[in-house]
Amino acid sequence: MSINKRKYKIYKVSIENIDSVISLRLALLKELGEIKSHEEELIIVNSTRDYLEEALVNNEFISYIAEINGEVVSIGSMVIFRRPSYLENLQGIEAYILNMYTLSEHRGNGLGRRILENITEESKINGAKRIWLHASEDDKYLYEKMGFTMKNNEMELFL
Repeated sequence: MSINKRKYKIYKVSIENIDSVISLRLALLKELGEIKSHEEELIIVNSTRDYLEEALVNNEFISYIAEINGEVVSIGSMVIFRRPSYLENLQGIEAYILNMYTLSEHRGNGLGRRILENITEESKINGAKRIWLHASEDDKYLYEKMGFTMKNNEMELFL
């Protein structure tokens, strides 16, 4: 049963939302089988917190989350970075999308798309000319609908 989309609140993450970001990142990594013990979980929690405390303040890591009734249920993030220029991107500013994840009971409500739209807009604001990501087979359709194309083992979108 789909929950009415208008009840979801989507907003940009601030330093106050670090625990929510960590929580959904852990859920994603556990679902992917990348965390296998409590010790690994603690390492990820601590290192992610350290990273976010700096990267959020410096606007290097930008994330959007969706919540309903006070529960954070979906996330999408990106890292903004600069690399040497190339013909399609003379400024060299790129955005790498990661941690796109929605709790299973909230999938199918368009949250991934809405968060991806926010991230894409944020990429433009930050001057990124290329957005790229690594997509699972299940998620490629969403990214293709949003204009991303396959390139080797990546998907990309030039703005």
